[in-house]
Amino acid sequence: MIGRGKPSKGQRDAGGALARAQRARIMAEARRPEVEDAARVLRTARIENHFAERIAAALRGGAT
Repeated sequence: MIGRGKPSKGQRDAGGALARAQRARIMAEARRPEVEDAARVLRTARIENHFAERIAAALRGGAT
């Protein structure tokens, strides 16, 4: 009958993989605010760098 007896090796392996994936998701969700903050800082730096490059190019007389 299905569902009776000891779980097979494949079932145990799958159960372990599921547990690892669940732990990884919990850890990733806990770090989400840090990641969003870092992404915000990087976006701001990229925008500032872009404008600085355009200003420098304009001062040199280069095309943007």
